[in-house]
Amino acid sequence: MSMIKTAFSRLRQCGFATLVAGVAAVAMPASAQDTGQNVFSDVQKEAIGEVIRNYLIANPQLMLEVMDALDAYESQAEAEQQRIAINANRDALERDGYSFVAGNPDGAITVVEFFDYRCPYCKQTADDMATLIERHDDVRLVLKEFPILGPNSTIASRAAIASIPQGGYLDFHFALLKSEGTLDRDKVMEIAEEQGLDVDKLASAMDSARVDAIIDDNRELAREVGVRGTPAIVIGDELVPGAAPLEVIETHIQAQRDAVAEAG
Repeated sequence: MSMIKTAFSRLRQCGFATLVAGVAAVAMPASAQDTGQNVFSDVQKEAIGEVIRNYLIANPQLMLEVMDALDAYESQAEAEQQRIAINANRDALERDGYSFVAGNPDGAITVVEFFDYRCPYCKQTADDMATLIERHDDVRLVLKEFPILGPNSTIASRAAIASIPQGGYLDFHFALLKSEGTLDRDKVMEIAEEQGLDVDKLASAMDSARVDAIIDDNRELAREVGVRGTPAIVIGDELVPGAAPLEVIETHIQAQRDAVAEAG
């Protein structure tokens, strides 16, 4: 019953009058629809609305079908908007010039991951992402620092970005993801030292304006393409949100291979 009440509530939000107007338009004679002529008086429209209202009250389960159809429509529309945004931001996603690229830098298939080092789901999928680049030699994995879970997330991302010139990013990246407990600055520096990084250089570089700009750009890019949380994967023109299983990501990769082969 609560689902039906929710459906009616959503109908009110969408506008019952709009629904009535739509049904009335469909009920017009074809000749009137062609000319745009309004053949129903206000009284008739009110009567049509009353008929619809009574019918829905008598058959409330229909509202669930309507809401399911609306949800499907909204999901489809959102996916289409995401595809448009991804294609419009293709270079920023795949070849920004600063994000670390794991796997094969010249690979034909690009996978982009937005992640946060404190995100439990990113930690959960870390081994899958490592397996991905080991298993598929045609995949280039672009790693997008996207700290959204507080100041410590930002500290970890700053350190990771600053480690790239030292050449130890990938090991440091996976070590941060596999760390447990509080990931504050002291812990991040401890992990960096364990990975053989020069922590003095790291401390200096991680607070630079360049690192600020990279994080800001990644956040803006995420907003543009519809990334709302972590992890989020972009493959081709598809956004795969959440901790998708490795086999799901591989299915998308194969679809991209097929598309590249067909285009070539």
